Amino acid sequence: MNAYSRPGVVVRTHEILNYFGKCPACGYPARATEARGTSMRGTLEVTVSASCELPCGWSGPVPLTIMT
Repeated sequence: MNAYSRPGVVVRTHEILNYFGKCPACGYPARATEARGTSMRGTLEVTVSASCELPCGWSGPVPLTIMT
């Protein structure tokens, strides 16, 4: 097993279809993805990352902003 193998870690990602955040760099609408990871210990981590729909190049972690 090498240093990059992590047995028992499960990561699932999916696009957040009702995300309505904007790019902080240019103000254009952004697209978001949620990643959920579960370790062997049972800890669950959820992160939301977004990227700009224009080619300004911005991407990064964001708070979840959805339309209800």
